[in-house]
Amino acid sequence: MTIDLLIAALVLVAVQLRISAAMLSKPARMVLALVVFVWALLPYPWGPAAWVLSYLASFSVASGLLAVLAIKHRITGIYWLPVNQLRGACVLLVVLALWFYPTSMGSTYMDPYALGYGNFTFSTSLLLVGLLAWVLRAYASCLILVAAQLAFHFDLLASDNLWDYLLDPWLVFWAAGWLIRDRLLRSRDQDGSQSAVAAEEAGHSDAAK
Repeated sequence: MTIDLLIAALVLVAVQLRISAAMLSKPARMVLALVVFVWALLPYPWGPAAWVLSYLASFSVASGLLAVLAIKHRITGIYWLPVNQLRGACVLLVVLALWFYPTSMGSTYMDPYALGYGNFTFSTSLLLVGLLAWVLRAYASCLILVAAQLAFHFDLLASDNLWDYLLDPWLVFWAAGWLIRDRLLRSRDQDGSQSAVAAEEAGHSDAAK
């Protein structure tokens, strides 16, 4: 079993738990998650993880870490990671993607993908960013950067490029979608708070009359 297959299985379990969250009880979700995980790890052509990898390519280490967090949340109902740290990690991933993908596809003469083949300066810069994230207590961003570097050092994925350990298109789409959803929820909460304050003030005004 490769790490690529394991990460793909974790992503499939996270998706399954998200879909079944409103339909099944907690014990049923746990049993179904275990069944999906074991089934996903079966070798090609029986396991769905192998099919996913054949069509969508490999997921990054960051995808695997966030999938584990999503699985834990869906099973226990508890966020291991504070929302503000998850927000910071998603912002980091989206900002990296907004710079990386356009430049890699020829928008400039720079080729950042080439830096992923063991460039010492690039790797050191990422570690320094991870250290800054730790100092700022952005532990999720720090964990993603350090875990990707360690996995790259031990050559755990099929790819030999550090960028493929950090990012994948599906992760970026998920992070962008999560940020949009988070912004909408915060706007709704703010509108609700303002409406409640206005209603309370109106009630006090009526009482004074």
